[in-house]
Amino acid sequence: MKKINRLAAMAGAVWLAGTAMANAETLRFAYGHPPGSYFDIGANVFAEAVRENSGGELKVRTFPLSLLNLMETSDGIASGLADIGALMTTLFPREYPHTNLAMETAMILLQEEGLSQDMQGVLYGAAMTDFIINDCPDCNREFAARNNVFTVGTASTPYSLNCTEPHVELSDLKNARMRISGSYWARWSEAMEAAPVTVSGNEMLEALSQGVIDCVILSVPDVYNFGMGDLVTDITTGVPGGIYVASLAQVNRATWAGLSLKKREALLRGAARAAAEISMKYENGLQELREKSRKGEIKARFHDAAPSLVEATRTFVDTDIDTLVAYYRETFGVANGEETVAAMRARVSEWRGHLDGVSTADDLAQLYLDEILSDVDLATYGQ
Repeated sequence: MKKINRLAAMAGAVWLAGTAMANAETLRFAYGHPPGSYFDIGANVFAEAVRENSGGELKVRTFPLSLLNLMETSDGIASGLADIGALMTTLFPREYPHTNLAMETAMILLQEEGLSQDMQGVLYGAAMTDFIINDCPDCNREFAARNNVFTVGTASTPYSLNCTEPHVELSDLKNARMRISGSYWARWSEAMEAAPVTVSGNEMLEALSQGVIDCVILSVPDVYNFGMGDLVTDITTGVPGGIYVASLAQVNRATWAGLSLKKREALLRGAARAAAEISMKYENGLQELREKSRKGEIKARFHDAAPSLVEATRTFVDTDIDTLVAYYRETFGVANGEETVAAMRARVSEWRGHLDGVSTADDLAQLYLDEILSDVDLATYGQ
């Protein structure tokens, strides 16, 4: 098997022999996040890393919240309107059920012994990337069916309650309208006697400002990435949990097939660097927002979930793993849900060890390369 870290000499020879005089190729990268957001920052890191790793042969032009919005991304990549897109698979439940099941299995983090809130997103993003590439042929088949190729996942911090008034006790949630972005959060809301509401990421601000929803279940940094900082007054952490793992740079399959091995390697290396940048920005951003709240520099106040809400959430999670598996089997025909949960538990356990001593995006990117991408056969992957 050809390894990514063994291709440099061979790919360089091919380049010198056949493409030395070619003009630089430019790929269009669309994402439904606004300029200045973490995804926008990561996209620019990606573009620069791709340019450097390809020796200037391959360039990326970024389109923040313009060429495609979040709901248009899957079709936009499939049609070739964009060569690369940041794909939020939960917005397309019937197209990516195996991938979404793995993501929603993130509730297992609430069952892990001795696991603090810190770095949970970094942990799960890496574990899920490893799972998709090495353990989930069904995930890759559903990507292929939509004419795209997975590169690397990047992750939010754990999801919290971001509200226009305090929702701290279990009783505070009764009949509260909760914006959700996946079936786990919908089931959790119903179990807490709240009302789940489906609103796309690009419509959250309007829904919150008009009182259509009381809370957004979302990672705290994304409250500010999507411009809701002036509306959210109270943030409750510790519940409901769950991590959103996005495919940072999903590549149109025809675009991928038309790239040389050197350019494919440049894309994977760039995606690893950018995914690490975004995941670490989420982690560091959460800590910065806590500090700004403490100093009164932002409107929102942070609350720890009350024992009544924590206990209810843990009781829910203990039974919901089986519900999750049954839901995906009955709704989407996913027959191997138990195996997915077991594989994700194993990957989480493995990556808890890998992350010891990791403190920077460079550290994390190197781990992606060493522990996952070094085993990718670039001649056959995504074909």
